Amino acid sequence: MFTKLVEWNSFTLAGVRAIFALLVLGLARGSFRVRPNRGMWLSAVGVTVTSLLFMSAARLTTAANAIVLQYTASIFVILYMLLFKKQRPLKSELVAAFFVMLGVCLCFAGGLEGGRLLGNILGLCSGVTFAMMFLANRYSGNDPLDNVYFGTLASVPFALSACFDPHFSLSLPQLGCGVGLGVGLGLGYLFLALGARRGISRIISNVEPVLNPIWVFLAVGENPGVYSIAGAAIVLLAVTLQSLYEMRRAARAKPEKQ
Repeated sequence: MFTKLVEWNSFTLAGVRAIFALLVLGLARGSFRVRPNRGMWLSAVGVTVTSLLFMSAARLTTAANAIVLQYTASIFVILYMLLFKKQRPLKSELVAAFFVMLGVCLCFAGGLEGGRLLGNILGLCSGVTFAMMFLANRYSGNDPLDNVYFGTLASVPFALSACFDPHFSLSLPQLGCGVGLGVGLGLGYLFLALGARRGISRIISNVEPVLNPIWVFLAVGENPGVYSIAGAAIVLLAVTLQSLYEMRRAARAKPEKQ
């Protein structure tokens, strides 16, 4: 919602919101210090590039398309596991992947009608970089909160773009949007990290693509279109059902191991 209301360019938005998000995350960690390692650098690339791609996509396509395409990250995690870890995907993952791609195609069809192809491509690319964040949490051995904190810290230098941004101003409405973006991002990453510690972030995070376009519709009246709504519904349903299935399968497997 704030991304649609503020006039700054994508770099300024990413940098300014990172400043306020960093304050939220630093307070939650109880420290603003960090000792980066390899896993944190991977997370930093994922966080910073995802932020820029999403901000740009949200300007060039609908909010619904931008956020849903970002949540194709699960497909890229499956591809990574198959190509680099030689881990064959489960049947449930393959079924979910098929329906996610079907939903993505519908989103692209809706975007083509509105001349939003570039925005959709950037949104899909953000799915790749968003997957990097989850892979960093899974294999780095770091605390997820430390990973997103360092990634947010790496995004702060983008705020220097404000010096060259002709649309940048410190008017109260614009600054309020910047603060709102930062606090929202910081709390979002905080809850996502806390959920990742408990293994429940995958299912809970699926609420974001649902609420995102609703808030934007209420604030600016943006209608994503029939194809995009249908595509978003298919993606969310596929990812949610697959997440629920995996959670139930893991719960059944624990007693057997014991």
